[in-house]
Amino acid sequence: MATTVDNTTNYSGKFAGEYIKAAFYANDSLQAITVKENIEYRAVVKKIVDNVTFADATCAFSPTGEITINERYLTLKKLQFQQEVCKNEFLNDYIAKDIQNGSLGSALTDAIMSTMLAGISQNNENLLWTGSAANAGEYDGLLQLIGADADGDINFVATPVAITSTNVVSKVQALIAATPLAVKKASEKPVIFMSYDVWENYMYAQLGTGYATYLTTGPEVQKTFMGLFKIAVCPGMPASTMIMAQPSNLWFGTNLVSDWNNVQVVDMGQWAEDNVRFSAKFFAGTQYGVGADIAAYSTWF
Repeated sequence: MATTVDNTTNYSGKFAGEYIKAAFYANDSLQAITVKENIEYRAVVKKIVDNVTFADATCAFSPTGEITINERYLTLKKLQFQQEVCKNEFLNDYIAKDIQNGSLGSALTDAIMSTMLAGISQNNENLLWTGSAANAGEYDGLLQLIGADADGDINFVATPVAITSTNVVSKVQALIAATPLAVKKASEKPVIFMSYDVWENYMYAQLGTGYATYLTTGPEVQKTFMGLFKIAVCPGMPASTMIMAQPSNLWFGTNLVSDWNNVQVVDMGQWAEDNVRFSAKFFAGTQYGVGADIAAYSTWF
């Protein structure tokens, strides 16, 4: 069954030869975390913890401490987005000549592909954080896994509330306080991942202190907290959410990154159909490494 096409047209005047699409937001979070490519269904990561304890020196060898090794899995799920457009839907449109010649025309074909890719990017930005493998067409997002806290070692900020321009600075401070000192002082500095509403409130809070740079240059200002920790603004995060972690500790896995930018177009005319099919297929999954190195603040949990 072809995709429903709601084509609003008066067919009056000359077609400008261009389609515009609704606004989508980008998959920005992938630029801030670790992307693991070429995974064949599942990647196994060994996690080692060495409990170091000193002892008084003796002449004999006397081992102390404890070494714990366990595994964490990043499992991929195959997903797809497909649409089928019947050419006859456009017989009374500006591209009727293309349709009569058996084609959708390059302008409409390119517009559909561009819109599909933008929608895939936006949907994946959301699933990356809040997806649930229990739902069709989704995989477990990072917040889903962090909230489940399988090992019971995530550093949650207690009693989170909605973040406003009045309390945002204190809530960021609470997140930083919940982050282990070893993480904050590590050679790989942790990043504060925050939802877009938190970032907006942070900018408003700066304006309230008289810091006019946020008024004149807005999001183009350097995104850091006190110049110490980089801020990554994540459109797919739910409201009032922040995570502090090293980028290497938050993973998005896939088979081929190029699959996320590829749409297969098949004109079914050779099989005596008036349909054109658009298909995109890809693999996705998320996981975190060491829960004890992650601090989390969210009203979503």
